[in-house]
Amino acid sequence: MAPDGPRLLSGAMMVRQDGLVLLVQHPVASPFAGKWSMPLTGVPDHETAEDALERMLREALHVEPGAYDFLDTVYVSAVTNGERFIVNAFTCIEWDGEPRFGAEAYSDAIWLSPGAPGNLDLLPEVREWLKTAFEEETGEIVPREYDRETLLADLASARGDLIAALDAVPLHQRGLAEASGWSPLDVLAHVPDVEAYYRNEIRRCIEGAGQRWRLFNEAQWEDAFRLRAAEDERTLRGRLAQVSGETRAFLAGASPELLAMYIDHPERGVVQVGDRIEKIAGHYRNHADQIRHMVQAAAATPGA
Repeated sequence: MAPDGPRLLSGAMMVRQDGLVLLVQHPVASPFAGKWSMPLTGVPDHETAEDALERMLREALHVEPGAYDFLDTVYVSAVTNGERFIVNAFTCIEWDGEPRFGAEAYSDAIWLSPGAPGNLDLLPEVREWLKTAFEEETGEIVPREYDRETLLADLASARGDLIAALDAVPLHQRGLAEASGWSPLDVLAHVPDVEAYYRNEIRRCIEGAGQRWRLFNEAQWEDAFRLRAAEDERTLRGRLAQVSGETRAFLAGASPELLAMYIDHPERGVVQVGDRIEKIAGHYRNHADQIRHMVQAAAATPGA
């Protein structure tokens, strides 16, 4: 039986000077039996994604790692049981030695243009990813870039979506808890705290070398929230406005280079600063949907 959550892998996009990349065929015993992809290895709890990458280059491909950089995140599934994996793909542009491997690691290998893999039996998700990660004509890498104006607009739209969902709730229902134990006003208290957490984690990680992302504990947040003095809607909206302003101020000075910086994440391996900002917007939209579902549930309840 496949585990509930996706497993983390590191992948090496080894790019030669002529632009060709190394793709390998996985052995029968692999979850990707018979399929082709970039070289992959698991990331155990005691390693970072970078540690696992270097181990794979040394032990599976017998080269000495050189310069590499985070490229992208790819989501793939096993061909045997549908198990899910998160691949942190790294671009490797320098290494010492010629890649070689044993049958226990890979069945076959080939150097080819990533933009034109032909009929190679690639993992389906890898084939689709190559179409966006590399230029089809030149084979050059298409960098994942984040633009602060786009991120600011996305955040403003997501926050507006949540406020619109809240405004659609009748005044007398906004403080009423539904089946989950949360009320619309609880949601309004929760979202700015999470936004502030994300922003502060970003700042902590980029200001301290080697810092690892700390996961948000929603259960602990709720325990602490229930001990706080009750706040009215006006106060909660004021906090949302304050936190939003602080995030705008942070992004105002964020360069493309800062947004492209990557952070070690305990569940996803490597994430970029821009990705973390996008997650804030996604969090607002998820809770906007939650409020709309609360309204629908109340409307379906007799006497509500």
